[in-house]
Amino acid sequence: MTLATLVLPFGVLVPDNRRMTRTVRGRVLLTTRYREGKRAITLLARTQYRGRPMVGPLELRARVFFPDHRRRDPGNLRKALTDALTAVCYADDAQLWREVWERAGVDRGNPRVEVVIRPFCESAA
Repeated sequence: MTLATLVLPFGVLVPDNRRMTRTVRGRVLLTTRYREGKRAITLLARTQYRGRPMVGPLELRARVFFPDHRRRDPGNLRKALTDALTAVCYADDAQLWREVWERAGVDRGNPRVEVVIRPFCESAA
């Protein structure tokens, strides 16, 4: 079974609700912070996953360890991460048939997101 396991520092995650600055002539302009975060996720993923992009339906499980107790929405953090893993771990983020995002707690010394991507097995649902 093909499997991708990644550990990314919390600091590279960028909230989706702050990704656009404005729309110009039908094009969305992404913020610098969003572009840089996405680029950092891609580079870190390439150093941790050396396989070919997986094909077929996939499941992504993410455990988020926050740096503090501030209120955050893990759902807003998913867009940059799933887009950045395209062409690294999978061919297209449309292959993600199931996504599970878990609040794993606070780890002040090592805030991070642990990601596991594997083939989606409908019978295990």
